[in-house]
Amino acid sequence: MNPNSVENIAQAMKMKGIFLFRDALIEALNNDFDTRKCLVHVVHAAEIILKARIAQEHPLLIFTEVPKLNPAKTSLTFVDLLENGHTLSYDKLPDRLWAATGIKIENENLETYKQFGKIRNQIIHTSMTSAEVPNAQIWLYSFKVLDPLVRLFWGHSVIEFITNDPTLLPLSNIRFCLVSRKAKLKAILPNDQLFSQILEDNFKEWEEELSEEVDEMAIQKHNEMMDEYERSKTPQQLALEEAQMEEYANEYANEVEIKESKWKALLEEFQLS
Repeated sequence: MNPNSVENIAQAMKMKGIFLFRDALIEALNNDFDTRKCLVHVVHAAEIILKARIAQEHPLLIFTEVPKLNPAKTSLTFVDLLENGHTLSYDKLPDRLWAATGIKIENENLETYKQFGKIRNQIIHTSMTSAEVPNAQIWLYSFKVLDPLVRLFWGHSVIEFITNDPTLLPLSNIRFCLVSRKAKLKAILPNDQLFSQILEDNFKEWEEELSEEVDEMAIQKHNEMMDEYERSKTPQQLALEEAQMEEYANEYANEVEIKESKWKALLEEFQLS
């Protein structure tokens, strides 16, 4: 791909947008993910993805200003546009998308789109938000607003892209996280037949790969053996185990105290406390 070719803008942005969307969703699979950071990433992905689709109609449609005529140049290059052009802002993209392609973001999806853009701007400009963003809202925006657009634009769900990307390792961890959220994902788009089929086609295979045959009798036998072992312990063994558990608890408490002390010292050093 020639980076100086205006004709390649759409393809380059499409690839980058999908990568950004993929990374944001993988980030959101982590139960401890930073909601604000993830929101910024997924909204950034949405902006690039919408611009990529508009640019497919014509690359200049994503620009509000283009470089002035230069007699010394025979043609306009991608670099010229990057250095001297100005692209549409996030909030203007739905109107341009509809005008260029006839595709509409309507009703509550459009409101969600606008609200996420507003919150993204608050975060990147002040690092704060006027309202809390629940974790579930990241999934709602991703799978109710953005992923249906990706499928409408190019015929594939980002789930398919994530789960077939050989560069993502280990894939089993990502698949497990998706399988564990199967019910939540289906609840977000209960009437979307294509999305449901994508989930079913992929998750059936993954569930078979990730699940193990469970022998109920073996589990019961193991539990009985453990119960018998506990009953057979002498008072001396019980006292020793109790002393060990107390020692472990004290060691853990000391580690936590040391970490908290170091963190407090770091904050004070940078005058952040």
